Amino acid sequence: MSEQDGTKQPKKTRSVTFRIDSSVIDELQAESDNREISLNVLVNQVLKRYSEWDRYENKIGMMPVPKQILTTLIDKSIEIARASGVKDVDKYRNEIIKQSAQIAFGLMKDSVLFMKKQYNLWVVLSVLEEYMKVSGIKSDHRIEGSSKHVFVIQHDLGENWSLFTKELLSLIFENLASIKADIGVTSNTTVAQVLLR
Repeated sequence: MSEQDGTKQPKKTRSVTFRIDSSVIDELQAESDNREISLNVLVNQVLKRYSEWDRYENKIGMMPVPKQILTTLIDKSIEIARASGVKDVDKYRNEIIKQSAQIAFGLMKDSVLFMKKQYNLWVVLSVLEEYMKVSGIKSDHRIEGSSKHVFVIQHDLGENWSLFTKELLSLIFENLASIKADIGVTSNTTVAQVLLR
């Protein structure tokens, strides 16, 4: 994404020759056939993912986590609270989500600076977009009119994750652009609308 307007810039390409084990090529060919894309496209996707994300995972302390763990963390906390006699469980849940988003936002700056060597709204949004791609989360960013940006995140992780995403996006827009976003959620989708120039 461009830092100024959020648009993607065309990439330059060049040809390079590699020696790769034939068994790896066979696996990649089978996967490209399965996805109905060319081997060239698949290899570019794999290398792009490595250059944009995978090479940083160990350095910034990221690790792959099964979706089921993410969907049950808050749910289990709520069950424990209910079993422990917490009366206002919704308030308890909202506080967990709010604190989790604040922790995530606080940790994000160091990671973004390490990966991109700069820290601003568009860089943070591009890192989030990369994270969602490698995590299998669907996202879309479109511009309506001249300045209304609409960000759609479809995660299939449940309502608590939608609320966490809403809280995190609110922190990003408020702290990095001094703008309050209009954010709506469903059980599996978060939609943020914000005016950006």
